[in-house]
Parts: sequence; structure tokens; C-alpha cells
Amino acid sequence: MLSLLRHVLRHVPRYALLFAAFSACLSVHAHPVVRVGTGDWVPYVDQQRKDGGALSRLVRDIFKAAGYQVEFVYYPWDRNLLMLEQGNLDAVMPYSCSAPRRRISECSDPVVQGEIVLFQRTDQQLNWARIEDLKSFSIATTHGYSYGPQFDAAVQSGALTVQQSGKEDTGFRLLELGRVDFHPQDRAVGYAMLRRMFAPEARAVITHHSRVLNTEPLHLLFRKGDTKADQLRKVFNAGLRRLAQNGELERLQQALYSGNADQWRAAP
Repeated sequence: MLSLLRHVLRHVPRYALLFAAFSACLSVHAHPVVRVGTGDWVPYVDQQRKDGGALSRLVRDIFKAAGYQVEFVYYPWDRNLLMLEQGNLDAVMPYSCSAPRRRISECSDPVVQGEIVLFQRTDQQLNWARIEDLKSFSIATTHGYSYGPQFDAAVQSGALTVQQSGKEDTGFRLLELGRVDFHPQDRAVGYAMLRRMFAPEARAVITHHSRVLNTEPLHLLFRKGDTKADQLRKVFNAGLRRLAQNGELERLQQALYSGNADQWRAAP
């Protein structure tokens, strides 16, 4: 066996041995990879942008500073949670920290504040004060979304009847056509979607009700009961605290609300 090994080594080109040794060194010193599941949710996450959008930049920068490389994968929201539960992802984002999600995940500290409003047509004067008031209205929602504990509970109990779709823009399409009364959506996401996907004349007929349906922070959700994920959550939270202390998280929040999220960059 020893003689065979010597024979092989004598006939293998030296550059091939050097390349193999170099590759081994790279693999040892390569940055560990964090797999994060997300979805196209402009302006928070933008799959069409090279940098992935504002929250993708934030997450990548935090982990890069700690010596990690981030791999973003894009799936439907429900599938992201399933893959997290099955151990195929380290984290998912951006999600609210709802009770069902806490059963399978540990939530990071809050990243930004999400504000859910009800979009409606400008030619309709629809008013509501409580969730119960929405019973008489037709509402379009999106699969995998949480619109706040009260709204979600009303839908689950059957108190509210909604028309669900798997496509992000369907609710707005139905509003444009006058087929539904309301479409709940994050305010920043809703207006970004209208600017990006709808003609000016279509945007002109859609606005949002001044009453906020739900205000809830958005988080990264890390796999529950996983040692690696727990360490990643601690690393991420430490990075968030640094950004909060130097005012960057507040700058990001204002950029999201003003429509300037693409210009936001964390100060070095």
C-alpha cells in the first residue's frame, strides 16, 4: 500500500498537489455560512436588487462584522417557516413574532417597526373603529401573512371572511377592479408595491385608511432548540444593539416610511 501511494505521488503533477493543499486551506478558513430564508417584500427585501434591499444589507453587514457569510434564499412565507422547522434554514426574515411562530422559533430583538394599514379605493368612504366593524366588508389577504393578533384571530374563528391569494399584488389588483373593499398590508410595502407594479392611473385610485390595523416589530426568527441558531441570534442581537445605539436603526425606520430605503446604508 505504501509503495502504491509513493507511485501515485510521483506521477501526480506538483501543481495539482499544491492546488489541493490550497483548497484545503481555504475550506478551513472560509467564513461559516448563515442560511436565511426570506421573500420579496420591497422595500424591506428586494430580490431584484444586487444587495437584496435594506434589511438584507443590514443582516449581511451584522454577520459579516462577526465573521459570517450570509446566503439568502427566497421562498413563499409559509415554506420558509416549514424549512426553518425542518432545520434547512438557520433563520427567516422579516417576520412578526406571533405566538404560532414562537412555537418553532426564537425571535431576535426588534429590527424595525411594521405598520399594517387597510388599503382602500379613494372613491370609497369606508370607516371602521374595531375589528368587529370589518365583518361587513370584503377583504383580500395574502397566504402566510400575519396582520396582527386580533385580525388573525378573527379570521381563524370565522368572524371575518377573507379572500386569500398566494401572490403579493393580488389584493391591490382586486382593489383596483373594485372587487374588494380592503387589502391589509404593511404601509411601506404597500406603497412600494404600488410604485413598482402599478401604472400611475391605478395608483391614483388607491389610498390607505388613517386608522392603523396593527403596529408590530419585525424580527429575524431563528430555529428553536438549535445550538448554532441560538449563537447566531446572540451575534445578531449584539449587532442590532450597536446600530440602535448609534442611531442607525432610527435612520432606517425613517427611510422606510419616506420611501428612501434604497439609499440607507449603515455608517461604518
